[in-house]
Amino acid sequence: MVLQKAHRTGWHRHLEVPVIVGLIVILVITAILLVPLPDRLHAESTGTVVLDRNGEILRVFLDDDQQWNLPQDPEHAVPEKLCRAAILQEDRRYYYHSGVDPLAVVRAAVQNIRSGRVASGASTITMQLARILQPKARTLPNKILETIQAIKLELLYSKKEILLLYLDRAPFGGNIVGYRAAALKYFGKQGHAITWAQAAMLAVLPNDPGRIGGGMNVEALRTKRNNLLRKLEAGGEISDSTLRSALREPVPESILPAPLHAPHLARRVRDLHGPGWIRTTIDHAIQEHAELLVHRHSEILSGKGIRHAAALIVETRTGKVRAYIGSPDFFDPNHGQVDGIQAPRSSGSILKPFLYALAMDDGLITPVTKLLDIPTRYGTFVPANADESFGGLVTVSEALTQSLNVPAVRLLNAFGIRSAHQFFREAGLTTLFRNPAEYGLPLVLGGCEVTLWDMATLYRGLADGGRFSTLHVLDNPEPDQPVKQLISPGAGWLTLEILRNLDRPGAHHYWHMFENERPVAWKTGTSYGRRDAWAIGVSPDWTIAVWCGNFDGTGNPGLGGAETAGPLLFDLFRIMPGLSRDPWFAEPVSAFRTISVCEETGYPAGPACEKTVQIRVPRDARFRKTCPWHQHIQVDRNGTHTVCSRCWKPGRHHTISCLVYPPDVVQLLADRGVQLAVMPPHNPSCPAVRQQNLVSIVYPDDDTTITLPRDFGGRKQAITCRAAAAHTGHILFWYLDGSYLGMTRDRHEFMIQPVPGIHRLTVVDRIGNRSTRRFRVTR
Repeated sequence: MVLQKAHRTGWHRHLEVPVIVGLIVILVITAILLVPLPDRLHAESTGTVVLDRNGEILRVFLDDDQQWNLPQDPEHAVPEKLCRAAILQEDRRYYYHSGVDPLAVVRAAVQNIRSGRVASGASTITMQLARILQPKARTLPNKILETIQAIKLELLYSKKEILLLYLDRAPFGGNIVGYRAAALKYFGKQGHAITWAQAAMLAVLPNDPGRIGGGMNVEALRTKRNNLLRKLEAGGEISDSTLRSALREPVPESILPAPLHAPHLARRVRDLHGPGWIRTTIDHAIQEHAELLVHRHSEILSGKGIRHAAALIVETRTGKVRAYIGSPDFFDPNHGQVDGIQAPRSSGSILKPFLYALAMDDGLITPVTKLLDIPTRYGTFVPANADESFGGLVTVSEALTQSLNVPAVRLLNAFGIRSAHQFFREAGLTTLFRNPAEYGLPLVLGGCEVTLWDMATLYRGLADGGRFSTLHVLDNPEPDQPVKQLISPGAGWLTLEILRNLDRPGAHHYWHMFENERPVAWKTGTSYGRRDAWAIGVSPDWTIAVWCGNFDGTGNPGLGGAETAGPLLFDLFRIMPGLSRDPWFAEPVSAFRTISVCEETGYPAGPACEKTVQIRVPRDARFRKTCPWHQHIQVDRNGTHTVCSRCWKPGRHHTISCLVYPPDVVQLLADRGVQLAVMPPHNPSCPAVRQQNLVSIVYPDDDTTITLPRDFGGRKQAITCRAAAAHTGHILFWYLDGSYLGMTRDRHEFMIQPVPGIHRLTVVDRIGNRSTRRFRVTR
């Protein structure tokens, strides 16, 4: 009985060991299954990295916790040299354990027992990752928890993934998280470009991130780095020459500022696309040079009270934005963070070229057509040229290069406000929020607000053969961007030819004398009150748009498109590289046809036009009228009088061609000393002597309302009425409401002070030609 009991006791003893082991295994497995992984494993927020076209960093944004924490780079893997350095420094048997290194545990236990304190740890890279993801006090229960989480991580993720997570989440001093942010802040480079010395330094930092910062110990850090480099050489990871070179590399003594280029654009794309690596079309070198030029130019202008500027540089052929400068200084507390490229501002005259191109396609004008530049009124709207003078007659080229307002308004009235409004919206003007009637004829004189972005879009479209499409700043733009052919290639090219001849400002005036200079078609604009100055230029390679002014809308008498924005425009063109062999746009030969135009007026020749020239016009231009000012008239034998069937004598009259301009044109030019050939007066003895358009009241217009102001003494001011006559020396007699007022000769102006109410003004010449206007006067 005793022997049998002893036998059973031994059998039970042999059974207890595997049972205990099994229970331990079950407990471990249960713990692994039940213990969750840290929440931050996948929920970690990251910052945003904005890159230029070549992958250079333009700007880095902090993550939600205000840490330098860069996202994973899809284009570059973790550098192998950093992986090797980190494993040698932290976990030599990383690839041979399952989250816990037993040999390291034994080694650490022996060292700690011998020293009587915690002198060595046994944490593997996987255990360190668990602690980084879920920081906690270093206690025995927490150590057990980290151990279980490490084993679970090893079961769920590969060694490569765990190492990447560790290097991405490890602390590197201050608010720097991950090796990518550390490489940028300590070495000023991206993580994939680090050297062996830099990799060694990053490998030793996570366990001692305080080495760099306010109280950093550079020498201690250098010692740790160099010891690791020697271990790498001893282990055959690097050569002896690499070691010697690495040991000579300096250790950074401070944290570097992050790159900051195109900050306005970087903020814009970050807001649109969120965290991640965002590659843009910006060219870092062009951006840097352009930022410097805008800053210097603004410093000069600031002495005149003009504090802000913005510039946009675009490749003409591709529409890719290569430089984006929203303000001279992003950190200027005086509106520095305002994005001048997206801010709507009054357009001034920069929309005029598109009106002229559209009018060419519509058959209203040719490049040599003469337009009326005379006092003009449309209801209460009285357009005036910038110098408040009138040319009488100007060619289309002169009107556009001199940016005359009156011919442009008259042309817009002929073309149609609704048609122009529709074109601008389709071409890319995003700021038109009113209907055409609300903008009215001031539309092309600054009556609408535009952005620098939209204007670069429009001018680039004009330079691209009249094909309009959106600009883009992302390296992988949206596919199938619509392209709209809104202006014919012929009209676009003719307009660019006109703008090409505009004189450049200041030192750039003699550009043609320098071999490296190329032609540029450019246009300026100045808004009402001198609040905005624009200059936009295009070449086959580049489209550059510039704005100068004050973001708060303050006007400045020294502000002007040509004087203020023009010099910066050509400074920017000067630094731009040539992308093509062609200095100028190729002539679209097939886009033209040849027509005969009147040599004197530039309109398609009519039957009375004796001298004609051949010019090219857009192939599909729809000309609906011929020269309006050449007429066939009958004159007597001597040509001294015109005659008609009521007064001519058979066989004693003949037909001649006569150029008959409107009376107000004749009068205006006569006032300036320019005498035009005029139609001979009609036979005074003719019983039916009446000729149209020999006399005309210029002001006031018919059915207009005039408000009489008072001067400082309270005295009612007078109205200056103006009339025009076709002949020099013509005498006009003035009547108001049937009462005779007086007469004028040559210069036909008369001052009147009518009482409030409706009045009728009449002028009559000696032979009965007359003009009448009805108007209302209010106080």
